[in-house]
Amino acid sequence: MGPRPVNLLPVAEREPSAPPTLGGAAGSRDEPGASASEGGSDPLSRPLPSVDMPLLRGQVRAERAKRLALGIALGVGALGALAFAILGSDLSFGGDEEEPEAPIEEPAALATGPLEPLPEDALFAEEPLEAVEPEEPPPPPEPEPVESEDGLQRFETQFGDALGFRPALVAAGLSSNECADVEQALDGVLDFRRCRPEDRIVYERDPAGELVGLEYHDEATSYVVVQRDDEGALEAERVERELETQRVARSGVVRTSLGDAIENAGLGRTLVGVFVEVFDGKVNFSTQARAGDRFRVLVEEERLEGEFLRWGQVHALEYTGQRAGELRAFWFHPRGQERGNWYDETGRELRGSWLRVPCRYDRISSPFDPRRMHPILRRIHPHNGVDFAASTGTPVWAAADGTVTWAGPKGANGNLVSIRHEGGYMTHYAHLHRIQRGIRRGVRVDQRQLIGAVGTTGRSTGPHLHFGLKRNGRFLDPMEVLNGPGRMLPAGQLGRFRRRMRELRAELEAAGEEPAEGEERGG
Repeated sequence: MGPRPVNLLPVAEREPSAPPTLGGAAGSRDEPGASASEGGSDPLSRPLPSVDMPLLRGQVRAERAKRLALGIALGVGALGALAFAILGSDLSFGGDEEEPEAPIEEPAALATGPLEPLPEDALFAEEPLEAVEPEEPPPPPEPEPVESEDGLQRFETQFGDALGFRPALVAAGLSSNECADVEQALDGVLDFRRCRPEDRIVYERDPAGELVGLEYHDEATSYVVVQRDDEGALEAERVERELETQRVARSGVVRTSLGDAIENAGLGRTLVGVFVEVFDGKVNFSTQARAGDRFRVLVEEERLEGEFLRWGQVHALEYTGQRAGELRAFWFHPRGQERGNWYDETGRELRGSWLRVPCRYDRISSPFDPRRMHPILRRIHPHNGVDFAASTGTPVWAAADGTVTWAGPKGANGNLVSIRHEGGYMTHYAHLHRIQRGIRRGVRVDQRQLIGAVGTTGRSTGPHLHFGLKRNGRFLDPMEVLNGPGRMLPAGQLGRFRRRMRELRAELEAAGEEPAEGEERGG
């Protein structure tokens, strides 16, 4: 026998002896534990010094694969059993009756019995809502025709909420061709941009259904008529309504203000501006009116179809005040002149060569004051003019004849018009809402010529006219300086004026006295 193999490992690192395997007898370390014929040719089955030696890498992978396959098989089996248990409750093996459907399906449980339907009052979910299409707005109702004595059908409707003139005509019942013909006829007669919902459309058709004519009622005192000419074409014109006018006399006593007294007399508050304008230079109603002052007014009352419409031309005024004295004014239109004017009892113009008040105003919101506290800047800032508070759009007139030196925006003044007059005077009109067309630098203007409208442009706290007066570079108070006398009527006009004046004065005095304290007149 050859020499025995020597184990070169240290004693501490040698593998301990192990019990024999189940398939072989006990043997020493000298026995290989398997013959060469049983697998000695397989490199994976080489003789092992001990059964505890780790497996080779390929064997480890094979062992893991087996375990994974076994785990998957067990998992699939468990899931199948669970699914069978769940679905078994829904299977019917015995009869043909169907179980009632539950309104709401609960999550499946492990129980095998059928689910009971929930009571209706326990349901929180309702039937799914069906999509609802948005409803289109109903078309405007077509006007009902009214038969006239001549066999024509008359239709009437309002402009309403139409987006334009043509849609309004279509809604009223006109065809596209008729709309085009009507619009062509109204071109230059009616401003389609100013149509309002309350405007009325009236048209007529003959028995054959042909459009005979149309009326468009957009104003209280006039309306537009569209009718066919001799050749059958449509033509349009504006027709003025006939107004009923009557002169009425009213009187009143000032208790709180002239405006309140005029209103209590049943008159429009706008007549305050007439008193202010006519007696400009004679009395300052904002500072000189006193409780107990009396007034009378003779004015035209305009009516339409018997209904009151508005106050018209004022013919005579009277004011008797503690500070103002007794003042009378009469409206007279001299022959040969373009317009009338106000005269006193002697025939002298009440309006002198200057207008101290170039617009009709509600009140003086700020007088001329070199030491005024500015309402916006909050510091002492001279107020070189008079502020007349008035509604936006109130007409502004030139105070006297002159030449425009500025017309346009100018800083804190907003829209400004400046006019140079004789004698070294300059007038300024600031914060205008708009400047009248044609008013520009170098243009000559006459006294009382319209130059703009009251506004609140520039540095302003509200709609008003700032009226400034300057002479030789120095600002003056226009309420104190502008107070010149007017001209006398020509001798040839005085006789006619006196007859007219006596007639108006008699009607004015017929107004009587103001009613007792606390009693108010109706309108």
